[in-house]
Amino acid sequence: MNRIIMIIIAAVAMSANCYAKKGARITYDERPENKQPVLERPAWPNYDLHDDRSFAAFSHVQTAPDGPVWYIKAENGGDFLPATVYRCEDATYVCMDYHVPKSQDWLFFRFTTGSAIIDADTGDRYLIQCVEHFPLDQCFWVYGQAGETLRFVMVYPPLPPSVKRIQIYEASAESRRWLDGTGCITVPMDIDDLRPGKKNKENQKWRKKGRIIR
Repeated sequence: MNRIIMIIIAAVAMSANCYAKKGARITYDERPENKQPVLERPAWPNYDLHDDRSFAAFSHVQTAPDGPVWYIKAENGGDFLPATVYRCEDATYVCMDYHVPKSQDWLFFRFTTGSAIIDADTGDRYLIQCVEHFPLDQCFWVYGQAGETLRFVMVYPPLPPSVKRIQIYEASAESRRWLDGTGCITVPMDIDDLRPGKKNKENQKWRKKGRIIR
């Protein structure tokens, strides 16, 4: 009897050890830097999608670091956006980078509820919780940063270790002039290919830099 009990204890200990090792394979990222922007003008109380004067306006938005960029692919074959996924213990942070042309100092943006990270293998959806420092479901202006690459940090629930392949889904919303509200979804991607410090050789691009003049 004692021998049977010892065998059961050993089996349980071995299973626990294997589980611990399996869990230890997840190395979490440090959350991305994201400074507080300056709110230059709040949205009107009677915000109207079709009246851009009613939009909030921000400046001094976090910019993306220099270095390699990989564009995630939409299901229709086009580039979706440069994105980096930070797999943290408390949350999943998806950084979307938008380049502001030098000739266009004012741009407006909108992020919508219902957007999600989708587990490409199970279909489970991890819904967006917020875009740090910015509203959801309202357009807002960013100005004063022509020629820079803006970084918006979207927060989703933490992903369990079982999630290996993801799709990023942008929910549909109402359209207006210069804003197509049609939703879109990326092709399935290995999440590790999108994490900071990883090299996605098949889809890597470099941000343009000017000459170095000495």
